Amino acid sequence: MAKLAILNTHPIQYFAPLYRRLAQEPDIDLTVYFCSSQGAEEYVDAGFGERIKWDRSLLDGYQHKFLKNIRRGDQVGGFWSLINPGIVSELRKHKYDALIVNGHNHATYLLGMVAAKTLGTAVMMRCETHLGLQRSAFRTVVRRPLMSLLYNRICDLCLPIGTLNKEFYLSHGVDQNRMFSVPYTVDNEFFTLAARQYAKPVLHKELGISQDKPVILFASKLIGRKRPMDLLLAFHRLREWRVNAALIFVGSGEREMELKGYVAKHQLSDVYFPGFKNQSELPKYYSVADVFVFPSENEPWGLVLNEVMCAGLPIIASREIGAVPDLVHEGENGFTYTAGDIDQLSSCLKRLLEAPEKRELMADKSRNIIGQWNYERCVRGIVQALASFNQKQPIQSPMDKSRESF
Repeated sequence: MAKLAILNTHPIQYFAPLYRRLAQEPDIDLTVYFCSSQGAEEYVDAGFGERIKWDRSLLDGYQHKFLKNIRRGDQVGGFWSLINPGIVSELRKHKYDALIVNGHNHATYLLGMVAAKTLGTAVMMRCETHLGLQRSAFRTVVRRPLMSLLYNRICDLCLPIGTLNKEFYLSHGVDQNRMFSVPYTVDNEFFTLAARQYAKPVLHKELGISQDKPVILFASKLIGRKRPMDLLLAFHRLREWRVNAALIFVGSGEREMELKGYVAKHQLSDVYFPGFKNQSELPKYYSVADVFVFPSENEPWGLVLNEVMCAGLPIIASREIGAVPDLVHEGENGFTYTAGDIDQLSSCLKRLLEAPEKRELMADKSRNIIGQWNYERCVRGIVQALASFNQKQPIQSPMDKSRESF
């Protein structure tokens, strides 16, 4: 049995099902360490701008421990917000075979990696960054040699979450044989089954949307980086073109009043703001939608795309989103465009809204693509990575250049 530790900032709704699934593996003895209790109880989410309490358990089904944070407060913030020296004694005491670290942007992450390396525990990196993320020229120059040192001297293996993340590791000199794919996933079964329980005509009536209007959906934080105003501007243009549609913004955040003000100023009808919705409530809105739009920029991944694809939605997304090369196949289950280009976004929406048959084909394709992007692939990648340390020579990584295994 391999003793595996995972170090993460705090309980995260997307990771908890994976940890539960890993805990079921007979050959893995798993312990997850959290640097903060944020997310396990009610807290103020800066992005949503309100108090949040997740309505699905984030801690059941796997062994975990909260590390004492010597910083005042328990909020996850910048690099120095998490300083948890207890990770050193935990690694020394339990003699783990491997440690998975979910990034390098917090002090405790670096402390854990250095401690593990010193103690002979293998270090496996699973971060979400990619080369397309925006950084200052100074930060890029300073960061590159440090990242190359980290990935080649401290990390034994890297666990890419997708194509762009793999390219990031390759750019820093990580050999492909030291990479095992552990894709970014959500609880496909939950979102698929939850979406099936809703009937679209009933939801149209409940939300007050005319039955003849296809529904465009945005579901994320209403903040600048997510670019919700781009979608509203594109919707306004659709109205000028007399394209029939309704628009729903699920979420809250600093741009909410600006969006509502624009709707009122221009007297736009059929625009809805139901506010923040918890995980168990989201499938209702995924079910009523006909097209999902994600106009975000500087986005490491975008797990909401995984969720809506489980509900069978065609996607329109900016190419700056980390998940797009893997999940949005151009012309097959959606369209992509350049973030901020309202003309492109409007044209993509018009093409889909006026082609219901195309939307149906794309919906089926979304389900097929996301069906292969699941926790079983994650577990397989981690098991293979752990097995490589039990060989006299590391086993050949199964990764290749195909879309299936990125």
